[in-house]
Amino acid sequence: MTAPNHIAGGIIFTGLFCSFFSVNIFANPIFISATVIGSLLPDIDHTKSWIGKSVYPIAKWLSSNYGHRTITHSIFFLLTVFLISIFIEKNFREDYSISTILFFSILSHFIFDMVTIAGIPLFYPLYKNPCVLPANPEMRIRSGNVRQEGIILFIFCFLSFFMTDLFANGFWSTINNNFNDVKHQIREYQKSPNALKIEYDYNIYQNHYKGKGELLQASENELFILSNNKILTLKKDEQGLKVNTLQTSKTANKIHETKLDINDLNEEALNNLLKNKFIVAGTIYSNFDTSLLDNPLEIKKKFVLENKYNLTFRSRFLDTLSAIKTQKIQELQLKLKNEENQVINDNKNYYSDMIALQKEKSKLNENLSNYELNETKKNIIELENKIQNYKPKMNLMISEYKTQLDKIKKSQLQNINYSGTLNYIEVYK
Repeated sequence: MTAPNHIAGGIIFTGLFCSFFSVNIFANPIFISATVIGSLLPDIDHTKSWIGKSVYPIAKWLSSNYGHRTITHSIFFLLTVFLISIFIEKNFREDYSISTILFFSILSHFIFDMVTIAGIPLFYPLYKNPCVLPANPEMRIRSGNVRQEGIILFIFCFLSFFMTDLFANGFWSTINNNFNDVKHQIREYQKSPNALKIEYDYNIYQNHYKGKGELLQASENELFILSNNKILTLKKDEQGLKVNTLQTSKTANKIHETKLDINDLNEEALNNLLKNKFIVAGTIYSNFDTSLLDNPLEIKKKFVLENKYNLTFRSRFLDTLSAIKTQKIQELQLKLKNEENQVINDNKNYYSDMIALQKEKSKLNENLSNYELNETKKNIIELENKIQNYKPKMNLMISEYKTQLDKIKKSQLQNINYSGTLNYIEVYK
């Protein structure tokens, strides 16, 4: 079979069988390159082949020592390349599936050469007789026959046009999407190593839900879809459920589940931690009664969480303490003001004489006649003697109230702390 057909057939064959392992050969330029190289690699023993020309010294050596369609067309060559690629994957790029791609692309070359007249010695050097498919030579193709090769190339190109979605989504994902139900999307989530996008259109009785989101979690009977910053739940046997569309597609995003122990976190720190996170399971304890923002009527100290998203704790206790503190400050400020007004009222004459004294002293700076000057000095002496002999009333409660007020203003509210364990999911891009 010619190189163009090996490439086209190798892409179809490798793409189809890799889809069983959720490997999309078009997802990465390296993947499709590996497919093309693998589909041509067995012909490295032929100096006139495309790949033989690119590595001519190797091709010449193989051709001279073994000939065409011998050692490089055997099952041992396939296993050797496969094992080497696995070793490279494990030690350098474990996230790549080059070994799977090379295995099926080389195997495709073997199978397409087996349907030719000559066949290939699949078990060379143990067994040198050619293996063919089918056994009747009249049903096999002749390599280089332009008409036959052209028909086969057309068939391969035709198939590739209709198999694009299969390559992209994988065989099992395509099957699961065709069922269009909750049960098969749960299976799809359980076997997918990456995060899934989901398109949904369903009704639960009279309520209609339609949109796109991320499939964050799936239990044995339920799907949890993140859409527009809200969690939608779909149960497998939910009454009133009518599914119009329920289709998933793969992404390169990774789902990571983290287990975290919490010790004496304040409310703000805990809420920051829970922001935009899907809690798979967890238990939270608080030292005072508190509640969740979306359920303010349920006030308690222990919270058992399961499949919750973007939670926020809101302590009513802190609101109460803050209100009590504000009320006490207002009460003390009112008492202090009343006591100060009482002191001013009790010492009214004293303060009046002080004001009068200041006025008389200010007259000394004016141009007064001798008579006016003597009268002013006389008034000043009288007022000073009167003030000196006056005993203003004191109120000890003023200083006491000021001390209490200062102490309350400086006091800190007792913090509410949270402890417990959390298992949460994050999606990494």
